[in-house]
Amino acid sequence: MVNSTHHLRPECRQRKSDSRGGATTVETVLVLSVWILLLAGTFDLGMAVLRYNTLAHAARQGARQAIVHGKLASPQRTVWGPSKYTGKAGDAHEIPQTVLPYLTGFTASEVTVTVEWIDDGNDLQQRVRFKVSGTYKPVLAIAFGNQPIALSSVSTMPIAH
Repeated sequence: MVNSTHHLRPECRQRKSDSRGGATTVETVLVLSVWILLLAGTFDLGMAVLRYNTLAHAARQGARQAIVHGKLASPQRTVWGPSKYTGKAGDAHEIPQTVLPYLTGFTASEVTVTVEWIDDGNDLQQRVRFKVSGTYKPVLAIAFGNQPIALSSVSTMPIAH
C-alpha cells in the first residue's frame, strides 16, 4: 500500500497544516474562555452559598441566645425585649455581640442584626425572630455590573426562659 501524501509537493503539505493551526487556536481560545467563565461562576455560587450558610448559622445562634434571655431569664443573664432591636454586628450592644463570633468572613459593620418579639412579649413560649443580613460581591460582578447580592437569614424560636 502506497501512502498518497508522499506524492504531494512539500509546500502543499505545509500550507494545509498551517491553515488548520489557526483554526485550532481560535477554537481553543473559545473553549477555554467558556470553561474559565463556568469555573469562575461555580466558584462565585459556592462562595455565595457559604456566606449564606454563615448568616444562617449566626441567625440560629442568635435565636438560641434570645430564647434564654426572656422575661424569666436567670439572674446571670440580662432580659432582652420585647422592644425590637436593629443594629450592626459590630455594635457594642450585647445582642449583636452574641453573633459576632459566627460571622467569619464578614465585615461586622456591614452585617445588620434585627431581633423582634413576634407576640409583643418576652414571656415563656412567645416567639422571637432573629434576622441577620449581609451582602456578597461576586468575583464576576466586575463583568456584570458590580452589584452586590443581598443575603439574609431568619430564625424563629419560642422563648424558653
